[in-house]
Amino acid sequence: MSDPKQRAPRLLLTTGGIGAGLSRTPRRTARASALMWDVLLALLTLAWSLVFIRLYYPGRANVDIVEQYLQATGKHPFTDWHPPVMGVLWRGLIGITGEAGSLFVLQVGMLAAASWLVGVLVHRSGAPKWVSLLGPTIMFTPWVISQMTTLWKDTQMAVALLLAVLLIAITRFVPKAWPVWLPALVLLVYAVAVRKNAIFAVVPIAVYGAYCLGSLWRRRRGRAEKRPVLLTAVISLVVLVLIGAGVKVTDATIASQVGVEKTGQISQIFLDDVMFSVPDAELKASDAPTELTDHISTAREKCWAKGEIWDSYWNCFGKGESGEDFSPIAHQDALRQLWLDHVITHPLRYAEYRAAVFSYYFFSSGVEYWPDEWHYAATRAGIEQGDPKADFIVRPYVEDFALGTFPMLFTPWFWTLVAVILLGLAGRARKRAHGGSAVISARGTAAAQSALGRSVFGHGSAEPPRTFWPEITALAFSALCYIFGYFPIVPANHFRYTFWPALAVSVAVVLALAMWRRGAGAPRSGAVTPSDSTVTSRRRPPHVSVTDNSP
Repeated sequence: MSDPKQRAPRLLLTTGGIGAGLSRTPRRTARASALMWDVLLALLTLAWSLVFIRLYYPGRANVDIVEQYLQATGKHPFTDWHPPVMGVLWRGLIGITGEAGSLFVLQVGMLAAASWLVGVLVHRSGAPKWVSLLGPTIMFTPWVISQMTTLWKDTQMAVALLLAVLLIAITRFVPKAWPVWLPALVLLVYAVAVRKNAIFAVVPIAVYGAYCLGSLWRRRRGRAEKRPVLLTAVISLVVLVLIGAGVKVTDATIASQVGVEKTGQISQIFLDDVMFSVPDAELKASDAPTELTDHISTAREKCWAKGEIWDSYWNCFGKGESGEDFSPIAHQDALRQLWLDHVITHPLRYAEYRAAVFSYYFFSSGVEYWPDEWHYAATRAGIEQGDPKADFIVRPYVEDFALGTFPMLFTPWFWTLVAVILLGLAGRARKRAHGGSAVISARGTAAAQSALGRSVFGHGSAEPPRTFWPEITALAFSALCYIFGYFPIVPANHFRYTFWPALAVSVAVVLALAMWRRGAGAPRSGAVTPSDSTVTSRRRPPHVSVTDNSP
């Protein structure tokens, strides 16, 4: 019998089921099999994407999207009411393709790429193949379909964020893939530029990215950092600065090239806060122009009569000074001063008003699906309608089945609850990981990691991840931060404001399910199995000590 110490480097350490069963399979065959499944996932994703584009091309549009289209085609000047980056991107795509639906194709393509990557990562982690099919299936869920039909800037932001997270995840799985950080940063910049409150969602993603970069740094140095939290914090700050600088440069470049008119769109928020939190007597006694205070007082009565204490610009104020859509509000400086003098100086009544609006948003939903009969604004702008049969095929699935049977799927409280549960599971897993221990010789560990990286990821230098908990934590925290970031600004209960949390948590659930199913059919974490069929002895080398609770 050969010396166990000489056989130790040939042992394969399976972590969380990754690579389970590959010890007896030739590496080349395993790689070919994995690649074929990746191709199958790509074909399934592509097939549904083409069907979806066929049904809804060139994409549906409300009055906001129509305005951005008119700016993109040069019929209206660019303004900052809507972030101009989407209009500029749309103009560029139209210039290249000549098609108004090019932005819709890009939107579907980004989600398709992200969904495919979810399936690939789940499959390559060692989870059952049926679980990896849930990656492309994300595109078919009713809450995703409902928003992907329309060119909301919220949808653009969500698909950009998801694809960025998955590109960053690749760098954790395959360290030599670090160049994909560049497109990931571009996507994060676009997400914040297209919807400024995306910064709430981006902060946890930046921390996650810093964690991945810190892990890569420690791996290359070959030793642990004395202050890993400090390193992560510093890198997080650098990532956020890069994103912020990218947004500033993008906005400045657009303004210098196409010219962007200022509209003071933030005045909408000031108007709601003043109208519904400042008593009428106090408003009339203020130093603001009488024309403004009388207008606010009259509009407030209209909104109260309609039972709507939000989005007053559209609901009762009569829009801007000219009465046109997206026109600037008159007396913006005076309105801002009213907000400073009479709103934030009374935090309790301000919090009471904002809590009322946020409760309406948090526990209900609206505009879950944009039907074909609402296409009138888009028709006037020259945007063609999609396939008239689309609503007959998809609308019953979204509205009658999902919304009618499971209305919670379209509410923020539901996705908040799921995100909190996932974070609880992540915390529990972290405690269990720190509670266990595994002492393995450095020589055996290096051999195991190298074999595992080559067999599963096709890259000998890649150290595979033990879990998806970092990704799950980032997605869940991002969803929560985005939802609660709406507290001071939410104007309505439209589901598009909850689309990113729903999409992020959906992916997190798939990753959690992948780990659960991977663990069910794989050796316990920390188990040692032969890496070659010629090794028949089941004896553990005397210098390898493994506990049942090893992470």
